[in-house]
Amino acid sequence: MKTMRLFGIGVLALAMAFSGCGYARKTVLPRNIKTIYVETVKNKLDPDKVYAYQQGLEMDITNAVIERLQQDGTMKVVKQENADAILKTDLLSLEQEGLRFNSLEGVSQYRLFIVVKIKLIEAKTGAIIWEEPNFSGDTEYYVTTVTSVGSQKAFVDAVHHLAYNIANRVVEDW
Repeated sequence: MKTMRLFGIGVLALAMAFSGCGYARKTVLPRNIKTIYVETVKNKLDPDKVYAYQQGLEMDITNAVIERLQQDGTMKVVKQENADAILKTDLLSLEQEGLRFNSLEGVSQYRLFIVVKIKLIEAKTGAIIWEEPNFSGDTEYYVTTVTSVGSQKAFVDAVHHLAYNIANRVVEDW
């Protein structure tokens, strides 16, 4: 009886050890793609539809994406002439929507979206590996007495969220 119990516990332990939640982190890039060049983000914003623009936003996004890819470590960020793949990004829009309103119907909390078009291209052939026409990063922020400080921090947070999403799309196909 004791041997059967130990055998049952052993089988259960093995089953638990080899089972998982179904999540697996894996790279979905072609095997020949090990290095990447990140082009500077191109500003394609429609000037008539931009409610606010932070000077240098393109470089902030570019640098944040490079930093996230370096932190991830799956691909090495290199100069264009040494790259297996090229990431191209177009800044399409900055959008903001009210989330919470006060009793006077004024907005007390916003959600800020940075929307981009991203494309990963094989450097040697110019073939498109994948393309995302509307990809975004967002954040939420409260309207404060110093509104400019709140919106500036929101842009920083949205840029970092966008960079995180882009890096995940590049290496993990999320």
